[in-house]
Amino acid sequence: MFAIQFVSQELFPLKRSDASENAMLFMEDWQVKELPVVESGKIIGMITYNQAFENPGKRVDEFMQLPDAFLVNTNLHIWEVWSKFQSLGLTTVCLQQEDGMFAGQIHHKDLSIQSFAHSALMQEGAILVLEVEAIQYSLAEIARICEANQAKIIHLMIEPIKSEANLLQISIKLNTSYPAYVIASLERFSYKVTFSSGFADPNHSFDDRYKWLVKYLNT
Repeated sequence: MFAIQFVSQELFPLKRSDASENAMLFMEDWQVKELPVVESGKIIGMITYNQAFENPGKRVDEFMQLPDAFLVNTNLHIWEVWSKFQSLGLTTVCLQQEDGMFAGQIHHKDLSIQSFAHSALMQEGAILVLEVEAIQYSLAEIARICEANQAKIIHLMIEPIKSEANLLQISIKLNTSYPAYVIASLERFSYKVTFSSGFADPNHSFDDRYKWLVKYLNT
């Protein structure tokens, strides 16, 4: 997923002749704190809501600033776009083509909704949350255990547990809604499963249970 796929159809840039009051109205309507100033298809500057508020009665080209921190390339991966939003505290970013031409804007709210809709999180499947010591974390091993039980990891998120210096919380999304055997195998390998969603395993027959028992013992 790349930046160009998330262009907003509701946001529009300012013209250099726009008044600060109009810029404030646009930002309030669109619930953003920054807007680009575009002329002849080129991004010539940006303004923030605070700048517009502090410059009543002026045209935006009288107080606009350089847009560099506000710009992203159209081929930037969406994870890097997320990083830009987070690190700079932006509500919107401005897309620029390789030739420097304006290509649209991304609204942080649209990014949240659309990136979720395009992700594997929308697929059916169970969610597991593990606690793992950082030094012992191995995605290869976790994936092997899941795949040995006919389940694949389709999404993964890692975050440190703030109250524990060396502990990670691993959230995984599986391509199966029946995680019981995956959980049993993970616990057998000393992984602490702190949360799980999904359903009881649908296999009820003796043959099916025997098959899964043998698979579990051989994992």
